[in-house]
Amino acid sequence: MIRKTASMLACALVAGGALRADSSEYPLVINLPSAERMQYWDVGVAFTHRFIQPVKEHGKDVYGLDGYAYAGLGFTFGIKPVPGLNAFIYRTADNKTFTFGLQEQVLNGERVRMALRAERYDEVVKEAVTLLGKVGISGVTIQAPTEIFLADDIILSVVPTYLSRNTTGDTLLLPPPGEPASTTPNKAAVFNVGLGLRIGFTDKLSFVGEYYPRPSKLAKAAPAGLTDGTTYQNGFAAGLSYKTFKHRFTVVGTNASGTTGNQVMSGDYGGGPRRASQWALGFNVVRLF
Repeated sequence: MIRKTASMLACALVAGGALRADSSEYPLVINLPSAERMQYWDVGVAFTHRFIQPVKEHGKDVYGLDGYAYAGLGFTFGIKPVPGLNAFIYRTADNKTFTFGLQEQVLNGERVRMALRAERYDEVVKEAVTLLGKVGISGVTIQAPTEIFLADDIILSVVPTYLSRNTTGDTLLLPPPGEPASTTPNKAAVFNVGLGLRIGFTDKLSFVGEYYPRPSKLAKAAPAGLTDGTTYQNGFAAGLSYKTFKHRFTVVGTNASGTTGNQVMSGDYGGGPRRASQWALGFNVVRLF
């Protein structure tokens, strides 16, 4: 009897491990994609929310929660006949941006995991030139989210990103006061590398952080309307993520208002990230089916 019970327990543990290995996970951390995947025909839904009003000095407005916010809704689908392949669509309110594409997990090693992701983005508003650049643009984002397990509960993410077009593409960048003005239009294409870090405190609770470097061509450029010597800023997002049965709740502080690859990695979307002290709240809610 004891031997039979031990055998049943061992089988249960093996089966549980297999289920964990084959479980789905929505391939999104905060704004950057992860190298996770949705399995079989599973479906994941993500709801994103980014408040615009900074937390600093706005206690009377519930630290920005009374202010305007951009909401987004996305779906990611597992494609069973091709292991590791996902299709996704997403729409966010800022510039009514719509994205869709495919992601394939190409490596799932013990310490390194990698995926390839390609998406089309369209700002479904009338094309126009504003003080901050162009709106109503469309283009392609190609990313290679790569995750390195420094420990079982510490994951470093590196996300090389190519954007075919950005907000200030084909326009003259404005220099800070005292700097010579550029005489050649800014190139539309952008290559950037996002960084991420996840630290698991428990099976359910973890720290999540992302960093969006400022592209080099924006280092000596100023968003329109700023004459105090400020240039485009580096972007960041950091907070806590909590997982429960088929749900993941993430609350962050960020100086970047966007959520799509072209918004957070271009460095100039909406005038670029705010100063670090002017961060605002945001959250993601993910549900798996």
